[in-house]
Amino acid sequence: MRVATILLPLMLAAAPALAEPLKVAKGMWSSSTDIYFDVTVDGEPMEIPADHSVIEECWSTDQEVTIDETMVSFFEGCTATGLRSEAHAFGMDLACDFDGVPMTGTAEFVANKDRDGFAGRLLLTGYIEGARMQADGVLLGHRTGSCAAQN
Repeated sequence: MRVATILLPLMLAAAPALAEPLKVAKGMWSSSTDIYFDVTVDGEPMEIPADHSVIEECWSTDQEVTIDETMVSFFEGCTATGLRSEAHAFGMDLACDFDGVPMTGTAEFVANKDRDGFAGRLLLTGYIEGARMQADGVLLGHRTGSCAAQN
């Protein structure tokens, strides 16, 4: 699966292509995601534990190694705008609605020169009456080798 599967609980809509996608190398990948939450309700901070996940999987198709606006399909309730790309980077602005809570922010990704490592950051902020919410995600991945033959 692709980089976005790390964020599966967060995304689900797509936007038209406006920027060049970022591609990483095909092969076996190890990826980790850490998401930190900062929520204040009526001036009182709420304790919400960070979310951590690690996946190790084979990325063997062009779709699995492509980082672009289609990744927004994994962020349930989000749409992508403001797409931007450079030789080793891809970013997008996000507008989300999580069960009536509007949040906006960005997702930024960068790959190393050999395309066998990437880093990403997701930052979303939202406000509803009496509450401020922020989610800050850190994504790290590196290619660990070739995919094993599948029977």
